[in-house]
Amino acid sequence: MATHERSDEERAKIVAAGHAAASWVRARRATWTDVPLPKPRAAVSHAPVIEPPATIFKEAPATLFKEAPAPVEPDEPGMAERAGEWVESAKGPIAQWLPRMAMAAAAVAVVFFGGRYVIGLVSSVKPRLGAARGSATPVAAKTTGSLRVSSAPAGARVIVDGTPRGVTPITIDDLALGRHTVVLESAAGTIERTVAVAPDAVAEIDESIFSGFVTIFSPFEVTVAEGTRALRPDDRNEIMLPPGRHDIRISNRALGFEEVRHVELKPGQKATISLSPPKSAITVTSSEAGEVWIDGTRIGDAPVTNAPVDLGTHEILVKRSAGGERRFTVTVTVRPALLNVDFSRP
Repeated sequence: MATHERSDEERAKIVAAGHAAASWVRARRATWTDVPLPKPRAAVSHAPVIEPPATIFKEAPATLFKEAPAPVEPDEPGMAERAGEWVESAKGPIAQWLPRMAMAAAAVAVVFFGGRYVIGLVSSVKPRLGAARGSATPVAAKTTGSLRVSSAPAGARVIVDGTPRGVTPITIDDLALGRHTVVLESAAGTIERTVAVAPDAVAEIDESIFSGFVTIFSPFEVTVAEGTRALRPDDRNEIMLPPGRHDIRISNRALGFEEVRHVELKPGQKATISLSPPKSAITVTSSEAGEVWIDGTRIGDAPVTNAPVDLGTHEILVKRSAGGERRFTVTVTVRPALLNVDFSRP
């Protein structure tokens, strides 16, 4: 505690000495003479001592505050001169550090006031950003697409998923995304297609509608019809039909045969139908022992029961073991055939 009080007294003396030195310097400059002025007597000042902020002088070099002259009594001669010397000696370090202290103070002010400005700016921008995000309207995903349909010749009826939508050429803009079945109907024929509709592109169907041809191969004579309309082949055994799906009925009444074939005919296409009728059967008996031949092929000795045979007309030969033979022409239908040979009759 005593040390602290002593230190305060020393600071007071130093300040008083400084005031006296400053008064002496001003008086000397005012007179501008080399004649020594009378030595002032320093009065003891009881003014409160203001300590410099520790943050400014904390890191100042030791040369800034040189050791002050030992305290002297106010009436000690030479005190003013010694105080002036101390002031002059401290002037250089103080002048050297003043710019640095000013820069430090400016930096502190910039950080303090700039920080407050930035904080205020961020606080004012955040609500605006939140409002902007909240007010943004989400873009709804597209759920429909477009389809452009054309045909040659034009004027074909357009049916999408069973619903008529107009005639070609036509663009449909309200189709649901995904796959659709499209049918084009005209006098020249009917075409069925499957198309995929996407949100970012226009799907297209462009078809030429003209006839195609069907050729039928059969092991026996047949008649051809579609519905109630008879279909007759030309000299090249081709039947001209419009494109599209056809249900063709092929039959032979004499053989009891009938079959329906489904054909998807494209424009200009040549389609073929080959018939392979199921086999029927034949049974051959004889009044005497003998061999049985069908279409030149021996199939066994009589009697022959339910021998497989194709539908149609066949030549049956029965050779008697005792000599002699008999020939027959038999039409085999879908119903099994039966042939009885009696060698006792002429």
